[in-house]
Amino acid sequence: TSRKGGREVDRSEFADAVSENNERYKANAQLYRKRQEINEHIFGTIKRQWGYNHTNLTGLEKVNGEHSLIMLVYNIKRAMNILGVPELIAKLKNWKSPYKAKSCFVLETTYFELVFGYVKNTLSIAA
Repeated sequence: TSRKGGREVDRSEFADAVSENNERYKANAQLYRKRQEINEHIFGTIKRQWGYNHTNLTGLEKVNGEHSLIMLVYNIKRAMNILGVPELIAKLKNWKSPYKAKSCFVLETTYFELVFGYVKNTLSIAA
């Protein structure tokens, strides 16, 4: 070059970390693709299809609570799509847990409201 000081190359303070990450990615490309198939699909669905691209609350505890509720809804919807609502309710009724009655009540009540337009007798659900 014709410059007095020679050529200058600007390098980010994170350049070493970026190059290490690129090397790790190249060495484990199959593993990263598997992660994209399994894990990142969930967040893509929640952010793009459901529109939850930000949180409505502030504070770590509140944000964690909101995120947990969104993930719970995702898991319930997935179980409903895979098993179907009647089979999911049957599996929850056979589930040995102190929370069983409440879980079955919420799912069965929601199902009957959506499908039949009424709430089934709640006394027989909790028994």
